[in-house]
Amino acid sequence: MKKTLGILGGMGPQATLDLQQKILDLTKAGCDAEHMRIFVDNHPQIPGRVSAVLCNTPSPTPAMQESLDKLIACGAECVVMPCVSAHCFLAQLAIPPQVVFLDMLLIVAQACASRYAGLSAGILGSEATAASGSLNTYLERLSIPYIYPQPQEQQLLGRLIQGVKSRVDLSVLADSLHSIAAKMIRGGADYFVLACTELPLIHQYAPLPYPCVDATKELAKAAILHCGYEFEEEP
Repeated sequence: MKKTLGILGGMGPQATLDLQQKILDLTKAGCDAEHMRIFVDNHPQIPGRVSAVLCNTPSPTPAMQESLDKLIACGAECVVMPCVSAHCFLAQLAIPPQVVFLDMLLIVAQACASRYAGLSAGILGSEATAASGSLNTYLERLSIPYIYPQPQEQQLLGRLIQGVKSRVDLSVLADSLHSIAAKMIRGGADYFVLACTELPLIHQYAPLPYPCVDATKELAKAAILHCGYEFEEEP
């Protein structure tokens, strides 16, 4: 049975569009009618997730709950949220039992375990994801070794993420992302998790020369399958 998807988006807007594009590209469909129905709340005014974790600024939870409620009122039966940092607040949302909220962190960890068992993941994400340990819990449950950038590189990574949100030319950001990744490879990473939904946008412009788990793409695949569709197998 086909289900209707809701996207709790706007964190940020380009990442929300990237998820929609990946769902479109990956869905096995031969005509318009074979694609899924999707409700999208692109809500960029949701308070900052990174500052809420690091600096105790106002919580994004009330605004996230408002978006979730609107998606459900529209008819969403399955909801996804293309923002890794926002998942720090997922447990605070009131999700009715008839709605499935796909947990991006679990999906990413399962992809790592399936594709790179025994190898060490280099986590490329926001400072909030690094500080909260929200992704670590899932990785550790599945016995996935991982490393984060050193503090200076983690701060630089945060600036790169903000650069995408500020619409800085991706060519300006790509070299720094590649430099961070190279240092992490020397530090023991075997592959990378693009654990912030802005980073796949840089990776698409200038791909890292290492294996990667794209959190947005994994979420798109999970949404396609859960909503009763098939996804196109990648070459």
